[in-house]
Amino acid sequence: MEAKVIIVSVVKSNKSENNVWAVGITGEEQEQAYCKSAYKAMRFAFLLKKQTGFRIEDASLKSLSEEIARQKVAEAAAEAEQPKEEAPKPEAENQEQPKKKARKPRAKKAEAEPQTIAQVAEQNGLIAFL
Repeated sequence: MEAKVIIVSVVKSNKSENNVWAVGITGEEQEQAYCKSAYKAMRFAFLLKKQTGFRIEDASLKSLSEEIARQKVAEAAAEAEQPKEEAPKPEAENQEQPKKKARKPRAKKAEAEPQTIAQVAEQNGLIAFL
């Protein structure tokens, strides 16, 4: 009896023209998962390895590594082709932000109360101690 191994293969997607990566275990009819990128397929394969204890097939690891390297080169080339945007000046940022309206100072209650009490006491003919 052959030991079970985790295999990763490229399959055609039914929903789009893109290829997806199928991660599965030998001897099982259904695949464990379908991943859109090689990086995610490799992560899932290592997760499956940790959960089950099975080893990952060497050819699968090699093909995943090559595809990930190919994607990194393509991303680096695309990034190099894009023109670099100039960073905005800090002065321009400050000018664009709306300024906050100044508040009107509030009257202090402590100063307003003694005057009103004194006036009320005077009108009523009472003596007020302030």
